[in-house]
Amino acid sequence: GGGSIVNMSSVAALRGTPTMAAYVASKSAVIGMTITSARDMAPHGVRVNSISPALIGPSKLWDRQNELHAASGSRFFASDPAEVGRAKIASVPLGRLGTVGEVIEGVCFLLSGRASYITGHNLVVSGGLA
Repeated sequence: GGGSIVNMSSVAALRGTPTMAAYVASKSAVIGMTITSARDMAPHGVRVNSISPALIGPSKLWDRQNELHAASGSRFFASDPAEVGRAKIASVPLGRLGTVGEVIEGVCFLLSGRASYITGHNLVVSGGLA
């Protein structure tokens, strides 16, 4: 036996996100499941990790999330989607969105032999946001 599993979580699980309680709860559960599965699967030579990306874009999903946050009426978000996006980017210490490629690199690392002693870990790809 042997192998490697990488589950997809989110930085939202680590920081919380206004108006997104169900999403945050589900992504928190992914991290808990990862840690538990890592312990269960280790005797079989299977490593289990997760990855938690933060703000990734630009993309249609990024645009849609900003539209939904702007329309939410929440005091945490501006009413203009473009302003919501600018504020989110400004909150990232590295000052930019992450790319899909950067997330893929993290997944590839966790799947590779270079991570052969890593299991039960949540890799945060956040530009310093979490």
